[in-house]
Amino acid sequence: MEFTTRRETILEGVQKTLGIVEKKTTMPILNNVLVRAEQGRVKLMATDREIGLITQYDADVSAEGDITLSARKLSEMLRELQGETILFQKQENNQVLISCGKVVYRIPGIPAEDFPLVVFDESVRLYPIKAQVLRDLIRKVYFAMSTDDLRRNLNGVFFETEKQGEGCQVRMVATDGHRLAKACAGVEDPGFLALEKGVILPRKGLGEIRKLLEGEDGDVDVAIASGMCMIKTANTVLKVSLIDAEYPDYRRVIPSEPGKQVTFDKNTILHAFRSMGVMANDRYSGVIVRLTENRMILNSQNPDVGEASDEIEVEYREAELEVGYNVRYLIDALEVIDEKDVVFDVGAGMKPGVIHPLGNEQYFCIIMPLKL
Repeated sequence: MEFTTRRETILEGVQKTLGIVEKKTTMPILNNVLVRAEQGRVKLMATDREIGLITQYDADVSAEGDITLSARKLSEMLRELQGETILFQKQENNQVLISCGKVVYRIPGIPAEDFPLVVFDESVRLYPIKAQVLRDLIRKVYFAMSTDDLRRNLNGVFFETEKQGEGCQVRMVATDGHRLAKACAGVEDPGFLALEKGVILPRKGLGEIRKLLEGEDGDVDVAIASGMCMIKTANTVLKVSLIDAEYPDYRRVIPSEPGKQVTFDKNTILHAFRSMGVMANDRYSGVIVRLTENRMILNSQNPDVGEASDEIEVEYREAELEVGYNVRYLIDALEVIDEKDVVFDVGAGMKPGVIHPLGNEQYFCIIMPLKL
């Protein structure tokens, strides 16, 4: 194997694999990225057996062949090299020479024959969707996923679609049992990917999808088949194994009646909640929200840290109300909202509160209160 290619190009490809390769594994080859040169292209592959990535770039191939190399060491080497063009040469005993200008690295590889197979089934039907739409959906629910390994079905995002009129609505939902985030978006194609029952995308796989979509401005292709979710961009295919479990009926959690409605400027309230969050730690992260006419009064007390309070002007004309919430949950729910004005339907007693943009029903976050 021998080829030359642009340093920045192959560095970009190797960096895409870093979140996939296993750090701790009984199979050392899963720490590696497969490098394959063929027909004027260099192809990179990585897998942890649950996630697989194939990306390819133009290269000047003098001799076809393949080898697997440590993904992290390869990334470090390419990042330190200064020239524009990199030469790769596979030598005897699976040694690989990487040179750029006067700098030469020689590193050991593992034969590609031992690498788990990563393939893309060309017969699978792909559906185009704007990368920005998919990226925003993930961003608005990602924070609400559970991190409890015992609740495997909540360790991911629920993804479903529903035909609506001349188009299709795409939905993502995430919950950890204390809060629930739901985001929707419209797709003009009524024949878009049909997922009435929905599927569960795992946390790690979603993280890789998010990274893949960064910088993508146009359409990407998506498919669900054989227990896998596939995302395809111009030069990369990412395959993510779905979580084989039942997702709870999230609709039962959505309040049937609105709470006491308070409207406010997102940035003003977000700053106030962050100020209260200074008092938070792993043992205590509560904030008391007291509502009076056109006023929101916040108070956070932590015996280990101290006390903080604030008062903000809001739009509120209901009866006085006092509720406790996890301040970090409030911050997470607000940070992903793009609109300026936000509505908070505050439930009385132990009823959940709902945060959503004013005049936009495409996103909401339900947050359970704390006992005062």
